[in-house]
Parts: sequence; structure tokens; C-alpha cells
Amino acid sequence: MMDSAEPPVVTREIRHLLARDYAALDPELGRAIHLLAGRNAAVSWHKHGVFLDHLIGTYRILRLWGEPRATCLCGLFHSVYANEYVDLALFDARTERGVLAEAVGGEVEELAHTLCLMPRTEFALRVLDDAAALQRGMTLGDPQGGAAWRLSAETVRAFLAVTIADFAEQWFGWQDEVMGGYPHTDERRRAAEHWTKALWPGPLQPSAANMSLQSRLARRLPEFPGPVPPIFERCTRLLSPEDEAAAAALYWRVAGAGPAPDSIGRAADMLAEAIARNPWLGEAHLHLAQLELLEGDFAAAGEHAQRGLRLLLDWGTPRDKRIPWEGWVAWSRVLIKGARERAWPQTLRALNNLGLVE
Repeated sequence: MMDSAEPPVVTREIRHLLARDYAALDPELGRAIHLLAGRNAAVSWHKHGVFLDHLIGTYRILRLWGEPRATCLCGLFHSVYANEYVDLALFDARTERGVLAEAVGGEVEELAHTLCLMPRTEFALRVLDDAAALQRGMTLGDPQGGAAWRLSAETVRAFLAVTIADFAEQWFGWQDEVMGGYPHTDERRRAAEHWTKALWPGPLQPSAANMSLQSRLARRLPEFPGPVPPIFERCTRLLSPEDEAAAAALYWRVAGAGPAPDSIGRAADMLAEAIARNPWLGEAHLHLAQLELLEGDFAAAGEHAQRGLRLLLDWGTPRDKRIPWEGWVAWSRVLIKGARERAWPQTLRALNNLGLVE
């Protein structure tokens, strides 16, 4: 754990992202977002919110990972021509490619167009193939029987980063059900027969079945030149499906709406076990920090709050989608401040007064 006296640094870039000051990040970014909003991205449903928020969130993750500008902008426009998963065509791929190219440049438009139209499930399966020589590039077949898609190694790497960011930003418990087993999803399951699973958004619990997939995808990134994201110990560690599911269940038992553990000690033990199973579940660290603050263990609370914040900054998105990333970051800083000052409300009413972060 980190020293509680030295919390993670919230850089100027992170502050711009938290403030949604997109022009300060990239003079062209504000205009690009305005273009997306003008194409109804801000009123189009997408998983746990609206499409525009998902696109900006994907950009944010890639930006925090230090990805090249073209890759970040590809993340911002990654589904605007629709794709095999979603019907979200903000631009017509046959007649409006020039509109997007004029707005963001030909390189970004070409990346976005290819990512939208290529078979993305096949791409994921090819990446997961341990024997695949990804550094040689990749050729994908068109599921509609058209021309094959030839991807250079550089493009494979960009699409891999965007794919991981895309999954991390959007996936939560409801998608575990409707896209169960991805990339081997059973498309024959009838919604009416599984109506309790189909009802959106469900209880909004964190995914129990996708982060392990992200770790397997991320493991291929160090094979390429370029930045290595800080996730999964710089893409060197794998999260097993069993550990992910166990950690999610333990976390939800404490943080969710079900029957709560019978004591602070039992809840803390469950969160500690969740962290042992999945060290990258940042919200588990933040919940454990709250319990430690209530118990007056300020040193341990500071360590867990810092670790939770570090994970939020590494990932650029929360796993618990009930609260947006900015809210979780702000809350983690409240916890760090309480641990540093060795002060925490001891009544329920006083908790409502928390808020200011220096």
C-alpha cells in the first residue's frame, strides 16, 4: 500500500478531465464533441447512460493511458457508423465519411470507419488466441461476405486499446446477462423467457464477468511498441473469471442493496477478501476505507483510499456504475482528507455535511 501522507497526484490533465474542460485538453476536442451532440449522441441511449457520455468516457480512458491523439479520437468516434453490436449510426458510412474526415482528419475517420464496419467479435477472438502473431497485423473476414479487412500491426494495437477502454467504460451487471459469455455469446436466448435478466438497468451491480476478459486482451498490448496502460500491473497480470466473480459477489454483499453483513468487522473482512481476489476493484478499497474511518483506523483508511483513487485514475472509469467517475474520484479525496486529518463524522447526520475537497 501507499504511504497515507502521499496521495496520488491529481495532475492538470486529470483536473481538465474532471472539469470537462475539453478545449484545454485539445482545441479540436470541444468542436468534435459539439459535432457528436448535434448528431443526437446526447439523447441516444447507451447501456448505463447516453451515447455521448460513453464516447467521452472512452476518450478519457485512452487519454489517461497516454494513447496517441488519433487513437484517443478513434475512441471518441468508435461506434458512430454503428457496428455489429449496436445500431447507433450518427453518420452514414456510405455518404457522410467526408463530413467526419473534415471534422477530425482523414486518419481518425479511417480508423473509426474500419473499427465500425469490421467484425469486432472475430477481432477479439483473434487477439485472445495466444498463438496469434499480432505484430504481423491481421486480416478479418467480412461477416456479410464482402471484402476482407486488412489491419496493420499499428492498427491492431490501436483497436485493442480502444476495445479494452470501450468494454471498461460500458460494462456492468446488466450486460453480463444480455451479452453473457462474450465473445461466445449465445444469441438464441429468448428475452421473454429470461425476463428478469432482460429488465434494464437491473440493480446496477458491477460486472462479474468482463474484467477478466479485459485482462486477457490487455496482456497482448506489451507485444507492440507504444504506451503500456497502467492497468493490471502494466498489462502483466491476469484476473481469472473465478476471482472476478467472487470479488464482485463479496463487494456487492457489502455495497449493494441485499442483506448486509451483521457487523463492521464482517463487512471489512468481506471487502478485504474481494480485494485479495481482484486487486483492481477500486471501489472495494474505498468502501473498506470508509469502514476503517468509522473504526478510527486512519492509517489503514488512508492507504485504502489512496489505492482506490490510484485505480480510478489508472482506469479512467469506475466499476460501480451507480456513480460517475468524477463522483468516485471526489469521494476518494474526501476519504483521504479524513484519514490525513484523523477526523470522520460519528453520526449519520454529520455524514451529510461532507463535501469540500481542498
